[in-house]
Amino acid sequence: MSYKSLFIFFAAACAGCGPRFDDARALEKQGRLIEAAREYAAFAKAEPKAAEAPGALLASAQIYSLQLGLCSESRPLLERLAREYPSFKMPPDVFRRIFVCPDYFPSAPGLKWVYGDSQTLGRNARQVASIGGQTARGAELSSVFYAGDSVVSRQKKIYRYSGMGFVENQQGRDTLILDYPLEAGKTWTTSGPEGRLTFRVEKAGLTVKVKAGEFQDCVKVSRRAAGLPSWIYEYYAPWTGKVLTSVAGKGFENRVTELLSYDKKK
Repeated sequence: MSYKSLFIFFAAACAGCGPRFDDARALEKQGRLIEAAREYAAFAKAEPKAAEAPGALLASAQIYSLQLGLCSESRPLLERLAREYPSFKMPPDVFRRIFVCPDYFPSAPGLKWVYGDSQTLGRNARQVASIGGQTARGAELSSVFYAGDSVVSRQKKIYRYSGMGFVENQQGRDTLILDYPLEAGKTWTTSGPEGRLTFRVEKAGLTVKVKAGEFQDCVKVSRRAAGLPSWIYEYYAPWTGKVLTSVAGKGFENRVTELLSYDKKK
């Protein structure tokens, strides 16, 4: 076989050696998620003009964010999708579910949190909160408050997204409690039962230890009501929600309530 014939043979043999959309889809169906995400992204990079390229970027971002929780990998893919394929239509709720990564306040039906006072770890005071279901208004969170073993009160709140903000509704009043992306130094104002409120992401990447365990990559968010000398710090853990609440003022911070247990199942 001549050199020319060999060259033609190897060129033809390697024509299918590059990343392929169908290969990525097959890997995903097999549950080989990391490989599938990489293959989707590699295909979009190698074949940017292919009709499947924007869908490949979206598929890769979905795997990284929703299935693997690798937020640092998904966000650049979404940014590239928006930048290079402006005509590609993605439902806002789909974009939000991928972009809100990590999720610091999961609100799927069946989730349950048990909080207790930090001093006695729930022997004196306890709160059992659970997501009962989704309505047209949002996710309904029901809380039962105990003093010892006695029920002292019950409460319901509705949670929903508004744009990239996570909103708490209590008795008809909306309070923007989380404004994504949550980055250290970010500040926003809203209103709540206390009146005008200012929220600020004080720190990110924290390790927080409570009764329920040790949580990595937490954010510390301050909640300050206008005119009051003290404020509240709330600590949120990725994929879990609020794990610790403290009261603070000039020169002090005292733990008040913390997560005792967290149930992801119904």
